[in-house]
Amino acid sequence: MPGFDFKDPLFLLLLIPLAAAAALYLRLRMGERGAAIALSSVRLAGHRPSIRTAAYPYLPLLRFASVFLLILALARPGKSVEATGIRTPGIDIMLALDVSDSMKGEDFEPDNRLGVAKRVIRDFIARRPNDRVGLVVFSGDAYLHCPLTMDHSVVLDLVDELDFDTVEEEGTAIGEALALAASRMPEGGAKSRIILLLTDGMNNRGSIDPETAAALCAGAGIRVYPVGIGREGRVPYPSGGGIFRSTRYLLNHFDEKSLRAVADLSGGVFYRAESTGVLWDRVRDIDRLEKSDIETKVYREFYDGFQFFLAAAMALFFLEILLRSAIFRKVP
Repeated sequence: MPGFDFKDPLFLLLLIPLAAAAALYLRLRMGERGAAIALSSVRLAGHRPSIRTAAYPYLPLLRFASVFLLILALARPGKSVEATGIRTPGIDIMLALDVSDSMKGEDFEPDNRLGVAKRVIRDFIARRPNDRVGLVVFSGDAYLHCPLTMDHSVVLDLVDELDFDTVEEEGTAIGEALALAASRMPEGGAKSRIILLLTDGMNNRGSIDPETAAALCAGAGIRVYPVGIGREGRVPYPSGGGIFRSTRYLLNHFDEKSLRAVADLSGGVFYRAESTGVLWDRVRDIDRLEKSDIETKVYREFYDGFQFFLAAAMALFFLEILLRSAIFRKVP
């Protein structure tokens, strides 16, 4: 914030002896009595002194004012401006979201699993204003949907547009998603890097298994937080559309052992969420675990303003000389 300041304020201590000298001068000068002069007529005593005569005792005050302004100039008055800039984001976060058909399960009534996951992701991103966020979506294959960015509005718009047609290949390629997410998180950036994995199934596609991908993440210093969405057993799924829409029940299988291994290998934590409220709580737990460590640096700029005070001091000094020489001249 801009503000008036002095760059060398210690010079202001010189104002103390200056003020004492000015006070002493005024006291002595004002206490002086005029000299006794013999007058030829008493009528002459009634004449009032001229302005020049009345102002002469105060002429040295110009010198005091000049020195006062000179001291202010030495103290370097001016305007200081401070700005705080973020040097690096605290955490790089890559979101890996499952958009396979199994995410159509409606055990999170009234929304399906994908709809609930998207809402939770939006809440999570809103709580991380200082972190870079990216997005990987996967089904039978994995795709980078958004690279790491500080522009969270872009990520949020892309999350809103996600549906089950985003990835055409059927299946669940968890290992491929983790490997892709890790490859898009460069070293030397943020101090901490994590992958938030949201899925409801088991790995059944891709050339990389989840455990191998987790080991690669661990080697790169990336922690993986898997969140298993939905419950096992009979889960309602929509069938048909429009007036022909109906509900059918399918058995949902969940590979919790594999996701726990992913978390353990990478140094993360596995969470299971079988309802909307629990899912929100699990993601908030991750938010509390991964705190941003923002490094900030304060930049300060100073704009000198002593020139005005120096010019005013010189003007008063030469004004006093001019007045003494031209108007208040003393007769020898």
